[in-house]
Amino acid sequence: MEMTKDQQSDNESLRHVGVLAIVALIGCALYVICSSNPTVPKELDATGYISHRVESTITADSGWINGEARNCISKPLDTQNARELDKPAGYALWGLDCGGQDWHRITITFWGSTIQPGKSAAYWNCTRTSDSFTCKQTGAY
Repeated sequence: MEMTKDQQSDNESLRHVGVLAIVALIGCALYVICSSNPTVPKELDATGYISHRVESTITADSGWINGEARNCISKPLDTQNARELDKPAGYALWGLDCGGQDWHRITITFWGSTIQPGKSAAYWNCTRTSDSFTCKQTGAY
């Protein structure tokens, strides 16, 4: 029994609807997986950097007031130090020197590259917040 043109058109339309439904389901599944996964970046700043909340160390003195910004520097890890800290070579978020005397371990929000191979220094502009710091990368050499 041969199909009419209308029946063929209906079958083709149903096939298209089925494909669209499958694509929509896959899209929804990916959205749910990505939105609940803490390792998936959630936001970008105007320069295209992704934010990273990382427990790190920073030199901060008691005179650093909320809202104040300071220029800081980090030294990306070489291969040996990276291995000792169980981080990738070039990891730049392990510690920030902001000119203070005392090192403090705290969760910091970084806007910049986490891994910077071949760089000897990464430069940051860090702002003190009420409970942490936010640091935006300004360069690397």
